[in-house]
Amino acid sequence: MLEMHGASRLLFSFNDAIPGYVFAGLFFTDKYLKENPEKVRAFLRGLVKGFDFVRTHEKEARRWIPKYCGVEMDVAMKSALRHFEDGREPIEQIYKQQDIMIENGHLPGRVPVEAYIDYSYLPKAD
Repeated sequence: MLEMHGASRLLFSFNDAIPGYVFAGLFFTDKYLKENPEKVRAFLRGLVKGFDFVRTHEKEARRWIPKYCGVEMDVAMKSALRHFEDGREPIEQIYKQQDIMIENGHLPGRVPVEAYIDYSYLPKAD
């Protein structure tokens, strides 16, 4: 955004520095999952359909960004969009990120991904 206003210059993106970095996740408590499994599945089906829409209709999808994110249309049309697939992140990528956190002293050691990631509520992958 700053680059568009002449206040800075993009040298490289975060994705250039750490390709495939996972910026966000979605969390449900065990209690909520147990009490509302179909709501969780329905929500995730909608989310994956949204990912598919962004992937197949990027320009149209970008037109919604100003309404929901409060940015100007020119920014929305140029901002980086993540590569969305089916909601699953490669396990190796998550371990790579853990290694970065370990190297920087933010995590004492690797945590088994299976201890905190459960893709079973997502729609079946194609």
